[in-house]
Amino acid sequence: MDHGQYSSQHAGALRHWRGLFNTAIELTKPGIIVGNLASVLGGYLLAASGHVASVTHGLATLLGTALVIGCGCVINNCIDRDIDRRMVRTCHRPLALRTIRVSTAAGYAIVLGACGFGLLWAGSNALACMLAMVGLVIYAGLYTYWLKRRSHWATLIGSVSGAMPPVIGYCAVTGRFDLTAMLLIAVFCCWQMPHSHAITVMRREDFRAAGLPLLSLAQAHRQIQAYMLAFLASALVLGAVAQMTALYFVVMLGLGGYWLTLAASGIRLADPTGWARRIFGFSIVLVLALNLALAVLR
Repeated sequence: MDHGQYSSQHAGALRHWRGLFNTAIELTKPGIIVGNLASVLGGYLLAASGHVASVTHGLATLLGTALVIGCGCVINNCIDRDIDRRMVRTCHRPLALRTIRVSTAAGYAIVLGACGFGLLWAGSNALACMLAMVGLVIYAGLYTYWLKRRSHWATLIGSVSGAMPPVIGYCAVTGRFDLTAMLLIAVFCCWQMPHSHAITVMRREDFRAAGLPLLSLAQAHRQIQAYMLAFLASALVLGAVAQMTALYFVVMLGLGGYWLTLAASGIRLADPTGWARRIFGFSIVLVLALNLALAVLR
């Protein structure tokens, strides 16, 4: 037996399966999943007053939501594969490079979605499962398939989907959709708008190359400031309705005020990309702080 040939074949097979695994992970956009799971946990602990009553229930809510988000991201990759090829930021994605067939990716999305919804239905509750379905339909259908290439208002519609994770976590505990749940949607929608507009300013040439609708820099600046104010106002109302501690209001006023200061900075005229990068970077800090505050400051 040629042991050298056998070793070479074994190594080749190992590389093949490792490549498939890496592709499967990349298609789900793990960075987006992790970020959204922080919001699921924030909403969950807000409803549970900082305590997880059942580890099984908590894990089912987190894992089920993660699988549904992964499903949406794979569908997004399938639909956007043509424009991804024209953008520097996305041209390396597996479907843009044709390293995986669309039919294979679509089947993978179906499996992820079925497992995610099944886990939420069996391990969490029907309301959490329904909210996850709403988020998926908005993201994959209304935002990605229908509006993204037609109107800059797609960002606003997409932000509703982005606001679902904390509501899923909250409703998984309470089993009801109440005023606090509605305010969570408002807060996270208003947070996501400046975050998303900052990306379009940072990656302006990419969006132009892909033929996607764009706001002018002046329009983006006005919307960023308006949604920041709406975020701060809705976060304070949420704090009042959810009976958060005084420290919550201090944190939100301090961080939200600083975010507004960044938006008003004169650097936007001299260096729009650098200005947008600061807003985007701090938006990550802000949403993590918000989720932590929701979890521990009630």
